[in-house]
Amino acid sequence: MEKSSPERTIAIVTAVMLGLVSVVTALGAWQAAVWNGIADEYAEDASDAQDVSINQGVLANYSLRLDQQTSAATAPYWFQLQSADEFETLYLEFAIRAQLARTTPGFADAWLEWADSDFVVEENPLVDPVYNAELRKSPDSYAYASSVLARAGEAQEARSGILAQAALIQALALFLFGISGVNRLRSVRIGVLALGVAVFLGGLALAVTAF
Repeated sequence: MEKSSPERTIAIVTAVMLGLVSVVTALGAWQAAVWNGIADEYAEDASDAQDVSINQGVLANYSLRLDQQTSAATAPYWFQLQSADEFETLYLEFAIRAQLARTTPGFADAWLEWADSDFVVEENPLVDPVYNAELRKSPDSYAYASSVLARAGEAQEARSGILAQAALIQALALFLFGISGVNRLRSVRIGVLALGVAVFLGGLALAVTAF
């Protein structure tokens, strides 16, 4: 015996909703996987940038200590130079240049200018903001890049998490659609079907917030 028109309509709606929820859930799972992949890439890049920042920071600290030590070691030669004879002057100038050659680029010229100013504290190249900024720019840049990439990865994970929550809601909708035909009472079937539609729409609305 053929089903009545209302029964047939309920069956069609149930089948359509089952298919629609399945497709939406599959698309959500695929998008979540894509975002998880992007989050993993961001996390790897953030870790690499952090490692480089640490290495560059070690090098910056080493360069600073080298400049400090060289500055302290060169000062006595400079003081001796002020009262040296011609032969001693040649030796001391060579010694000063040899010492300063070990320093970071530009520090030698800045140190000589400082020495010419009779070592005025304010003109000490070691406390020059430009010098310190130049020394720290590489490690600080990588550290900043690492933090930005880490936040970007966390944002992608959060979006993926929303889709995961939406998938759980869609699974409940699938369950409701699946059991809607168990009860013989039409009113109960319609009620379960309507509840499934409401749950599906709620899951869909949650999923949309991830985009």
